[in-house]
Amino acid sequence: MLSIDLGKYREEVFIKAEDFIQFLFNGDTSSMPKPPQKWEQSLTFKTFPAAANEMARFIGDFMQHDILQFEDTGSKTPPGHVVDTECRPDITAAFKEDWNNGVGPWPFIQLAGEKASKGEKPEDQYNKAISYLHYLLLARPNLHVAQGLLTSPSGLTFLLGIGGFGIRKLYVPWDGNDIHKSLYAFIYRLYKPAHFADPSFIRTEPDGEQAKFTIRIKCEKDEHIAEFSHIYAKNPFGTRTHVFSNLNSQDPKGITVLKDQLCRIGFDEATILKQHVHSPRPVPGVVVVEHNEFIDTPLSEGRRKHRLGLEDRGSPFTSIPTLRKLLEVLFDVLEVLRYLRCECKVLHRDVSSGNVLYIKNSSLSRDIRSDPRNPNYPIYFARHLLDEKKDALETSMLLVDFDLAEYLEAETSPKIIRTGTPLFIARAVERGGPVPLGKRALVPAIPECPKEYALKHLDRTKQFPENTPDRQIQSEGIQSQGKQLEWRHELEHDAESVFWLLLYWAMVAQPRQLPKEEIDAGYWTLLTGTHQSREGLIDSFSNRVPDGVTHSLYNPLRGLITDLAAILGVDRHWVPKSDPRNHLCYVNEAFQRLILKFIVDHGKENFMDRELDVTTRQPERRSQSPFKSITKSQALDAEMQSGPDAERKEVHQQNDIILESLLSLASLASLALVTSSTTDTGLDLGTLSDQPHALSSPTFPTSFHWCNPICGLLWWLENMNV
Repeated sequence: MLSIDLGKYREEVFIKAEDFIQFLFNGDTSSMPKPPQKWEQSLTFKTFPAAANEMARFIGDFMQHDILQFEDTGSKTPPGHVVDTECRPDITAAFKEDWNNGVGPWPFIQLAGEKASKGEKPEDQYNKAISYLHYLLLARPNLHVAQGLLTSPSGLTFLLGIGGFGIRKLYVPWDGNDIHKSLYAFIYRLYKPAHFADPSFIRTEPDGEQAKFTIRIKCEKDEHIAEFSHIYAKNPFGTRTHVFSNLNSQDPKGITVLKDQLCRIGFDEATILKQHVHSPRPVPGVVVVEHNEFIDTPLSEGRRKHRLGLEDRGSPFTSIPTLRKLLEVLFDVLEVLRYLRCECKVLHRDVSSGNVLYIKNSSLSRDIRSDPRNPNYPIYFARHLLDEKKDALETSMLLVDFDLAEYLEAETSPKIIRTGTPLFIARAVERGGPVPLGKRALVPAIPECPKEYALKHLDRTKQFPENTPDRQIQSEGIQSQGKQLEWRHELEHDAESVFWLLLYWAMVAQPRQLPKEEIDAGYWTLLTGTHQSREGLIDSFSNRVPDGVTHSLYNPLRGLITDLAAILGVDRHWVPKSDPRNHLCYVNEAFQRLILKFIVDHGKENFMDRELDVTTRQPERRSQSPFKSITKSQALDAEMQSGPDAERKEVHQQNDIILESLLSLASLASLALVTSSTTDTGLDLGTLSDQPHALSSPTFPTSFHWCNPICGLLWWLENMNV
């Protein structure tokens, strides 16, 4: 085989058809029925569907099986995909019983392929064929390998999409000696997937346009079988995550959510949660593992499937209904992250809208309850600080998805430093080192400590005295000195992700029964851009947040955004060690003080409890331009992009908006400065436009349970996952 490194996934080319067939059958072709001496239908570009159906009928009759049918489906969108993609494969194969009005639902599609058309570049045709495998792997969690093909006037390309690996392929010209033999073996494997399928999936049955999966779960002493609905999927050629919701809410095993993920051998999310997070005592606000097992996936090379049974449920981050509840959730996230780092020696490293869930009816589960006579936890959540009648450990947030987490006292540290989700990843983590000093390298004074907070955290008030004044960091000489300092992903980077969560929610929030306000897509472009563009946002917002960044109802929130951005203005890396603001907990501390003070100061104002509309704020539409993905991985990972808008539009459309905005703003020299340099520009983004600034957000179906969200983020790049 020839190995080709495509960066986002691997690709291997079979040189000989015999090698391809041996791979299909795992070295044993004895089970395949002998084909007839001659097929009635010739095999050409034009006759392919008829020839494929002839072979499928022969195999189906021999096996006494429902017949597999190949159909031209390029004009029809298959329904029932877990991420609601609207892509339309040109060629689809499904069993006869699964066809309905000329289309088969995604969970029952056996093959998806592309038919070359005139005027289209070969590389575009190939990328389309690969994208169909991408979607098919997402829709078929019961398969280790998805099958596809690309037909062209010159020949046939057989494609195998392998979860956690990439693509293996074979090209055979139409007049090649091996084409009939290869296609026959390829179709037989569709009938009998064998090692291409996960044997723990016992049955797949229709459930409307979706499917329900009966899954065998291997427990310590027995097996447990349950029915699950498929609610989330992402990253098929990398970590390949699938999440299922238990259809039996009273499951005796306590498993409400099942998560399958291909992890690199040597990493174990369950161990982090069981041994380092929830031991010796459970941590409130963090997901609990009830079950874990490993499933071998030899074709994924270097990865194996981790199956976790989880107890907790939650709703998407974007379902948080009011600003008050949002700020309480973010305060509690900061508290939990701090406890995990300082007490458990665990960094989450992927704080994002998909991994922070909202619990509408919060309760204290697993007997977690504070005892004022013998406090077990140095944790006080926001509700208790605002109302002492509430239990100190009662929270509406749930932190999930520790697949990128790090246990700091492990014998070996993770090799990959750059972890996180674009839009929410800390700027320093994205760039792989500290954020350079800007021209205005001012470290603001330590924020005032609200009395409600100070009464519970005397040690913190002493450690971070609020009379500590502003500090100007001198850039002369410190940059070269800083290069000698060790840098790593730390707690303040997870805290920065909380800032991006706040900004994200604030920009897309549309209050109920108030006029809809469109947003200038330029601000969203900067938010969803590279670390340089977000450094520009921090530099600008730390001085002033322009009108329109949020809905006008939330204009008072602009002051809090400014204060939080100012805390992030100078990377802790450049602050002298003698300064308390150099402490790894300082950003959490400052954020918590500022958030709590805002809640106290504005607690009685109507905007704090105004509920959101079911739809999000939408961007100002501009002239249409052809969709061009920023990177190949973004185009291939577009299935992740769904969001809170009820219309659930594809992210391809969102990318259109972003690209249109970039084109329209490119003529402004100020934007060029932001996107090409660091915060040294000192640009005030309020000068870019007089229009309201906001953005269309990805949409999250509100009916999803906790893991819809491990869930649907904006612009998820596969290379950001371990």
